[in-house]
Amino acid sequence: METSSDALRNVSDALMRDLEALLVAEQEKRDVSPDDPRLLTLAAEVDELARRVLGLSDRQQDIAEDVHEQAKNGGPNAPTESIEETSTARPMGVILAEWRAAEREMGSAPAGSAEARAARAKADQLREEYRRAYEARRK
Repeated sequence: METSSDALRNVSDALMRDLEALLVAEQEKRDVSPDDPRLLTLAAEVDELARRVLGLSDRQQDIAEDVHEQAKNGGPNAPTESIEETSTARPMGVILAEWRAAEREMGSAPAGSAEARAARAKADQLREEYRRAYEARRK
C-alpha cells in the first residue's frame, strides 16, 4: 500500500521528469527554423508536457496538503522526512530494474522523439536515485 509520503515522492519524481523533458523539448523547438515541420511536432509536445505538468502540480498540491496535515497533527503514520529523504527508501533492486527498463525504452524509441526524451529523463532520474541509495547503503 502506498503511503502519502510515497505518493508525494512519486508525483514529485514524475513532475521532475516531465519538467526536464519540457525543458529539452522547448530548447529544441527554439532551435528549429520556422519552415521545419518539426516545429509543429515540438510545439504539440511542449503543449502536452505542459498540460501534464499542470495536472501533476495539482495532484502534488493535494497530496502535500494531506502530508502536511498528517505531520502537523502527529498521527501514527505521520511522515517525518522530506521528499528527498524518502527518495532512497525504495529497494535498490527495484530502482535498478526501473532504470534498466527506462534504458530499454530509450533504446527502442525513435531518436529525438518525445518518447526518447521522456525515457532519457526517467533513466537519468533513476540513475541518480540509485546513486543516492548506494551512497546511503555505504554509510
